Amino acid sequence: MLQNKSIEEIASFLNGKASSKGLFVFRINSLANATKGDITFYTDSKLKSELLSTKASVVILRKKDISACPTNYIVVDDPYYAFSQISNLFNPLKNHVPCVKESVKIGINSTIPSSCFIDDFVVIGDNVVIGESVVIQSGVKIEDNVSIGSNSKLQQNCVIKHDVKIGKNCHIFSNAVIGSDGFGYAFNNQQWNKIQQLGSVVIMDNVDIGANTTIDRGALQDTIIHEGVKIDNQVQIGHNCEILDHSIIAGCVGIAGSTKIGKFCKIGGAAMILGHLEIAENTTISPGTMISKSIKTKGKTFTGIFPFFEKNDWIKVTMLIKRLLRKRD
Repeated sequence: MLQNKSIEEIASFLNGKASSKGLFVFRINSLANATKGDITFYTDSKLKSELLSTKASVVILRKKDISACPTNYIVVDDPYYAFSQISNLFNPLKNHVPCVKESVKIGINSTIPSSCFIDDFVVIGDNVVIGESVVIQSGVKIEDNVSIGSNSKLQQNCVIKHDVKIGKNCHIFSNAVIGSDGFGYAFNNQQWNKIQQLGSVVIMDNVDIGANTTIDRGALQDTIIHEGVKIDNQVQIGHNCEILDHSIIAGCVGIAGSTKIGKFCKIGGAAMILGHLEIAENTTISPGTMISKSIKTKGKTFTGIFPFFEKNDWIKVTMLIKRLLRKRD
């Protein structure tokens, strides 16, 4: 971590207002655990007792919370966003010196600029186009006809299947698999016959994809992840899905094939979304919720944590609940 950041330097970086000058901090910490030399942040009134007793040297907060702060502070509009900014200030990404390690295997007609860092035991197929300043860490496998935009980063052991397109400034975390076959089979003569997946995956700019997440290629059209989408670890996105701009998906979510998620949606951990649905813009889906039909109204929150039943009993219970809700309305 970087050290000796002054309170006025941090305030300037955050476009905030500092309560004092000449004070230095060394690291970020929580309200409860912070000690002298630490900077912390306050956003939730439920933590007011921790604010009142904090030993931090500096607290980032809103103007309305100044009176409860026992120490120095920096006033900003959004303390949590400010925390995200200084987390990068105090812990910058490692600066990789551009090079291609000797153990890297590169196919024919592939383009790798001299500004890239390609670590040991990476395998790159034929006709791959890589942009400027891309970082590819050890053990990554990139198949034929892939393109990767400038300043993107692929962490250890990712697999990028053939014909996938990845935009600029993307971050794909360890062991993610992009472009594996979608789950498509036709049943005939008492057996399942595989349907070849003829589409691919398109990932636009500024997308993050978490560790062990899988995004399946489309059956006919491409699976598309639009700009600014953030996907957590162990998420499964089925074939032909489309996730629109700046939606965020927490860990262990499963989205079945051909579902379209609108812009600015928030999907909580372990939520399940069935296939061939449309989810309206700015929808929030609570953790553990099962979405079984399209959501057409923008900006609503949906929660559905329910004990399971034998199917016919479950249908009867849900129909009864619907009748009760209609009577209430």
